[in-house]
Amino acid sequence: MATGSWNAKLSDSSDVVLKAQGVNWLMRKVITMATVTLIVTQTKDASGNILLDIENKPSGGMPGAVEKRVLNWEPVELNHTLFGNIRGRSRVVKVDALEDAWLKGGWEEGTEEVLHFKTEHIDSKGVVTQQVLGFVKVEGVRYQARRVLVTTEGSDKNVEITIIYDYLGTGEVSQ
Repeated sequence: MATGSWNAKLSDSSDVVLKAQGVNWLMRKVITMATVTLIVTQTKDASGNILLDIENKPSGGMPGAVEKRVLNWEPVELNHTLFGNIRGRSRVVKVDALEDAWLKGGWEEGTEEVLHFKTEHIDSKGVVTQQVLGFVKVEGVRYQARRVLVTTEGSDKNVEITIIYDYLGTGEVSQ
């Protein structure tokens, strides 16, 4: 994922994912009405780990959030303002190493590695969100994409959406 700003106007609705993650109806409606721009900064730490800071910047003056990810697959627990207590892991992974067929599919031809985020929703027992980031082609145009899969223990119905990001450049983004 490159440093820069991205919007998700070409994406599936996130409402079904937010519902599966236990977000209440009113908050889901507010979130799905906003246009969210991601401002991504990629660096490395002294140990060589890739660090991602992903600032979620919603339109309409709504407060945003910053995801800080270390791509080393070490678990990180935190209290998220929207999802409560979560345990997350992040890594760069070979597509073939992903366990779920839907997460493996749909990537630009020749894709070997993707970013993989896995989040256990501790307060919503049995809910796990996996996100895989890579590139796709839509009508011949290359886009950054995030495939999101939410599974719930004891349920045979998974929730799947694709978020397509349009690159806005490396400068400051106005809403």
